[in-house]
Amino acid sequence: IIALCVLFTSTVVSQDSTSPNAPSPAQASPAYLSDIPIPQGVVLEYPRDEDVQWGDLPPIPDIDLSGYPARGELPSTDNPEVQNAMNYIDWTYVPLVDPREVVNWVVDTSQYDIASDPYCWWSASICKRPKLEYLPEDIYYCPNAGDWGLNYDDGPFKLLDRDHPDREWEQPRFYNSLVKYNKQKATLFFVGANVVSFPEAAQRALNDGHTICSHTWSHPYMTSLTNEQVVAQFYWTQKAIKQVLGITPKCWRPPFGDVDDRVRAIAWQMGMRTILWDQDSNDWNMPGTAGLGHISPDTVNGFFQAWVDKRVSGNDNEHGHITLQHENSNSTVAMSEKWLPELQSVFNVIPIHQCINDPSPYWEESFIYPTLDNPFPDQLELSANNNNQTKTQVTRDLSDGPNA
Repeated sequence: IIALCVLFTSTVVSQDSTSPNAPSPAQASPAYLSDIPIPQGVVLEYPRDEDVQWGDLPPIPDIDLSGYPARGELPSTDNPEVQNAMNYIDWTYVPLVDPREVVNWVVDTSQYDIASDPYCWWSASICKRPKLEYLPEDIYYCPNAGDWGLNYDDGPFKLLDRDHPDREWEQPRFYNSLVKYNKQKATLFFVGANVVSFPEAAQRALNDGHTICSHTWSHPYMTSLTNEQVVAQFYWTQKAIKQVLGITPKCWRPPFGDVDDRVRAIAWQMGMRTILWDQDSNDWNMPGTAGLGHISPDTVNGFFQAWVDKRVSGNDNEHGHITLQHENSNSTVAMSEKWLPELQSVFNVIPIHQCINDPSPYWEESFIYPTLDNPFPDQLELSANNNNQTKTQVTRDLSDGPNA
């Protein structure tokens, strides 16, 4: 595993790095995670299809998960582990942008210059092509028409109230549904606190062949945080995933889509590329979800039906889709279970990395996932090749993609 070999000062001083002639900071596997051992009970490469089976969760892993921040709270930036992670970031490549304000539960965009959009702030402008030259465009759609990049946020789903009547909707219910529907694979954006609270479900997801990405520790508006707080959100999620699953994702999704070039730059130097979406199911806004939403299930059903109808009628031929969906409540799980068979009958339903032709979602090179060009990789052969050469990431160029 390649590691950053230069330590930078821990002083968090950033500058305007938008010059087109500015050199690019190195992106590599986070060295501050290198001492975390591989846990027991997890696959070390993409699983064989015959090993993916319907059933109960595996035993709770024997891992010491003490010392993590409190669930649902912003982690402290004074922790020595967070301070150490900050040492690996060259802050001269991070734009000098003040944290945004949150007003009435959303980030306030009223004072931002949306017309010039100097920092590609998604919440204000839906911008997905960073102004910093060294940052790649956000991944937000599948290049091939007919592909559906299946993904779910906020897992692994577990109710804290053990007497809650909706416990039947917890994992492994939905993971079993994915097995039932042709052993369907998906991209799962895990909240770090949920991984620590429900490690056996996280392990089940990896062992079933799903792609795991980061979704921060406590699901905040990331642009509202200081640089130090952004690092803390990423660090604790990276550590939780590495400690429980033995992997280091190269991918993350900002909660609420809230990201700008400052946050992207920090994520990039911590080894992750930003993934967004081009369609929103609005399942997060239904009654029964964490936000106690107000959109009826019938309305969400209408969105899915319209997408299916558009594809069937031949009016959806520009590119494939990455649609925002969740696994965080009985409402969202039920909606996903209802529509997955219909989507499979109309679209080529595959994980996001497969639709962009990237076989390597993690820094660990033993994991080679299916791609469009190689849907059935020979793990043993590819793993052997990785021992003899440095593998480069293969990702489809999204530079000519849609603006919406």
